[in-house]
Amino acid sequence: MEEVGKITESTTSSFIFRAEKEIRKHDYVKVGEVLAQVWEIKQQSNGVFAYAHIIGSESKRYMARSPFKIGSEVYRAEEHFIKRVLGIGREGIYIGLLKDSEVKINLSPDILIQKHACILAKSGSGKSYTVGVMIEEFIKKDIPVVIIDPHGEYISLRRPNLDKQEMYIMKRFGIRPRGYTKNVYEFSPVCSKNRTAIPLYLEETNLSFQDLLNLLPNATTVQKGILYEAYKKAREKKFYFLKDILEEVKKTKSNAKWNLVPQIEQIISMNLFSINYTSINEIIKKGRCSIINLRGVPPYIQEILVSLLLTKVFEERKNDGIPPVLVVVEEAHRYAPERGQGKSFAGEIIRTIASEGRKFGVGLVIVSQRPARVDKNVLSQCNTHIILKTTNPNDLKAIVASVEGLDAKSAGEIQMLPVGIAIVAGLPLPAPIFVEIRPRETLHGGKLSEI
Repeated sequence: MEEVGKITESTTSSFIFRAEKEIRKHDYVKVGEVLAQVWEIKQQSNGVFAYAHIIGSESKRYMARSPFKIGSEVYRAEEHFIKRVLGIGREGIYIGLLKDSEVKINLSPDILIQKHACILAKSGSGKSYTVGVMIEEFIKKDIPVVIIDPHGEYISLRRPNLDKQEMYIMKRFGIRPRGYTKNVYEFSPVCSKNRTAIPLYLEETNLSFQDLLNLLPNATTVQKGILYEAYKKAREKKFYFLKDILEEVKKTKSNAKWNLVPQIEQIISMNLFSINYTSINEIIKKGRCSIINLRGVPPYIQEILVSLLLTKVFEERKNDGIPPVLVVVEEAHRYAPERGQGKSFAGEIIRTIASEGRKFGVGLVIVSQRPARVDKNVLSQCNTHIILKTTNPNDLKAIVASVEGLDAKSAGEIQMLPVGIAIVAGLPLPAPIFVEIRPRETLHGGKLSEI
């Protein structure tokens, strides 16, 4: 072992040592069988001093009850020791390397599904790129993935990443270019703008009254009464559809119907519903990544579709009708906004999945460039956090408040993160770690538009 210094000050959670060998910020060191990480280095007139935070030891019961003795030797931590203490598995979801090392970071797919995750960063910091890396790994493990994709950028998962610069970097990470054409399926309700997509239709036969209320969340009490009467009349048929509901609404004498009629007509005109609906078993299959491409779909219709689709996923999973699935929600602040940041009736089902999905095998990955605008109850349910560069003060506060192990000082670290470097915190890690996200095997959606 290489000794790098001796302790000059110590508490039960951190220590300072005078560096006798070269030491860098974020390096891992050990004292006895305890692992620590250097978070700050100061050059003083009497030498170089490193400030280290204690992470823990191989003993799960380890809890410091007294500080290290002054003069205790500090050693550079070996990679095998770092891996054991951090609990980084040999297999799992391979997202990259521990910063400034060759230690592979593998996250548990079971924990990601059962405990949920979030990927937070400002635009251009590698957020969607990191999502792509995770999805590649889930595809390899035959775990179904459903992506709510507002911009249609994840269809690029079908094509290999042939960027020369990234191909060179891939060697260090032990990966090669690869496309997942056979695994990636694209669905869209607007195929005129997404020509490679499979048409996405929802079932409209014999919609329940609650389904109608979900479609018309802004209906007043009087309008709900009109809707209910129309629903009762339509039910007299063996099979009824939205157009039957519309005809019954038009027959009512109340003038309140004139606000309902255009809303129902708009929903019908979007062709979201069909008797030839898309089966949930077609969207969710082992080894299949299904992209719900919402490019070109009005925000109001997006919310309806996301709400009804995720409700169907959750109900089918509760009834064991589909295998365990990972749901990725891009631009999550749109669909599950914090109070005071707008409304979305997709928010209710996302909150339900966040709080109850783990019981039934519905994992959730929340992705956003505006963490402060995402429902705090949803963020609080995410146990694995992948944080890339963020600079907005409100977003930084939201991140520090929701991520265990981060403090006010961490906000400064998050602001200075280089593109492609992430802080990963939460289960199963005992402390936040800095990870160099591996290159994507597939083409990044941001580059697809340049071709």
